[in-house]
Amino acid sequence: MSKLPHIKKPCRDCPFRKDTLEGWLGKERTTQILAADSFVCHKKTDMQCAGHMLINGQDNAFVRLAGQLRIELDLSGSELVFDSKESCIEHHTN
Repeated sequence: MSKLPHIKKPCRDCPFRKDTLEGWLGKERTTQILAADSFVCHKKTDMQCAGHMLINGQDNAFVRLAGQLRIELDLSGSELVFDSKESCIEHHTN
């Protein structure tokens, strides 16, 4: 089975995690990242970010591509990320 280059679970410092430091990313940058079609992990820049895929779902181009190719992403950790883009933006607003 083919694989796509992605992180399977949000890393400890993922900006989309609920337990990340409040306000550190800022409202504008968080909004920009969440609006992007996809986002690479800030630690492993050759891999797609699990947190971005989990919070954006079908709005993430990588998730859509995997679906079109019928490739399972095996994502986990949805309980770690914010329930909505709005709550993530609010958390990162200074």
